[in-house]
Order: sequence, then structure tokens, then C-alpha cells
Amino acid sequence: MRALSLVGGFLAAGSPIAVLTLAVLTLAVLTAVPALSAPAGTPPPEAAAPEAAAPGCEAVETPAAQLMCRDAKLAAAGAAMDAALAALGATTDDSGRAAIEDSQTVWRARRDESCPVTAADLADEKSARTRADCLLRVVRKRTAALEAERQARSRPVGDLPLSVTGAAARQFAAPQPPMPPVSRKVSLSTLAGRWAKADPADRTAIDDCRSSYLDIGTDRSLHAVEPRLQLFPLDGTLAADGDPVQGVALLPAGPVDGAQPEAAAGTAPGTQAPLATLRLLPADSPRFDRLILRMEPPAGFAAEFVRCR
Repeated sequence: MRALSLVGGFLAAGSPIAVLTLAVLTLAVLTAVPALSAPAGTPPPEAAAPEAAAPGCEAVETPAAQLMCRDAKLAAAGAAMDAALAALGATTDDSGRAAIEDSQTVWRARRDESCPVTAADLADEKSARTRADCLLRVVRKRTAALEAERQARSRPVGDLPLSVTGAAARQFAAPQPPMPPVSRKVSLSTLAGRWAKADPADRTAIDDCRSSYLDIGTDRSLHAVEPRLQLFPLDGTLAADGDPVQGVALLPAGPVDGAQPEAAAGTAPGTQAPLATLRLLPADSPRFDRLILRMEPPAGFAAEFVRCR
């Protein structure tokens, strides 16, 4: 205020000092507030156009995959999970990597149940953000679990303390004798019965065998019910020449009135395209058997089943 009073006095007296001082003050104000010196019609910085989605995301088949492609955080989390899977696979052999792949397939099915994404969600910004947050949580949790398993496998024995001063020596449990391989013979008839979807973590049934189940008859017919998914009910017939341990193709149910179903691209004429593949993981006792159902693309559904009790 004192400076303004002095400038006013100099202006009243017609002093050149006042003119110079006023010019300096005007320049300082314009420098401190860029918006005042910007030309008219210039949009503010925050009005910039939003970042466009990554190219190629529209070609992805499922809405969940499209969302993971479009969201930068989800894409980074997915890349981290892929790296953790590759690192875990490097610690085992081919059979171990096949088991990891089966576990990952079952996890994807559980992920899609916990965080379902539809095309309508992609069109709504709020819904897309909610679905992305859900996917981000489960992907990061899966990555942490994979990394923990890899560290447990690769941890050297030398990291364990051999002795502690002033404390009792650490007692290690006696090694368990190796389990003999399962010698029980299985065939297509072994699959007969009703199966319930199981939790891949502890392999306990999570369905009641009444409203959601997979039923296989002695005639190789299959009927699966899952009211929470649009893929179901599922009806088909198991291929007669399949090996349950290696995988049995699930073919469409018999045609009506002699009509022949169209063969899929790449299959021989007259050959039915499989709907899914079933693989049995036999145990010493039939009641502890496990069954893996994996739908053929583009469904992308897989689940693990145990026998109904």
C-alpha cells in the first residue's frame, strides 16, 4: 500500500519515475499470473483432450481383455503377472509348467466370476473404472501369490539358520516317504456321476450339487448347469476314443431329425467341432478324483470339479 501511495504521488506530479515503476509492476503481475497474459480463446491446460486408448484394443475378443488393454495400470499389472508366471515356470519342468497353466486357467475363470466385465461396462466410464479397480486387485493378488511360490521354491537351504546361540537347535520334521504313483486304472466310465465345482485353493466343493453341477451318464452324455453363467446349460457327448487322463473331447449333442452340424474351420468335413475338453486327475480313491473342464475358444471358461458326496 505504501508503494502504491508513492506511485500515485509521482503520477500526480508527472514524474518519469512513476511511469517506469508502473510498467515494472504491470510486467510482474502478468508474469505471476500466466492466464492474464494468454491470448483470448486459449483453453486452460486442464482442458486438454484425454489420452486415447491403446491401438489394437478393439480387436481383443473378451470385454475383460479389452479393459485390461485400454487401462494403463491394468496393462502394467498384467505384464507383471506374466513375468511372475514365466519366472515360476522356470523353476520346474514341463509337467510342472502344465500344472501351472491349468491353475492359471482356473484362476481366470474365478477372476471372471469375481469381476465380470460386459460390453455395456466398457461404454460407461464409471462402470469401467469400477471393473478396472476390481481386476487390478485380483491381478495384483495373483502376482503376489505367484512370486511367493517362486521364492519358496528357489530359496536355498543355506538361508535357514543352522544354530542359534542360547536357544535349542531347530528341529526339522522327518521327510515324508515319496508317494507311489497312482496305479488305479481309469476309463470313460470312471467319469460317470455328478460333480460339483471346487475351489482351486483347497479343492473343496463350492456348489450344492442341486442348482449348479456337472452330470455325466454311463452313456457318455454330459449335462452341466450353472445359472450364474450364460454359457450354461451345457449338453454334449464325450468322444468314445478319448483318454480321461490325457483329455476327452466334449462333442455337441446328437443332431435332431438327421441334420448334421457344421464342422469348425480346420476340421475334416463331417467332423463335429468339440465344445470343451475334460481331463481327469485321478487319485488313489475315486471320491478324491478331480475333473478339469475347459471350454474351447472363444468361450474361455475353465473350472475344476470334485465328486458330489
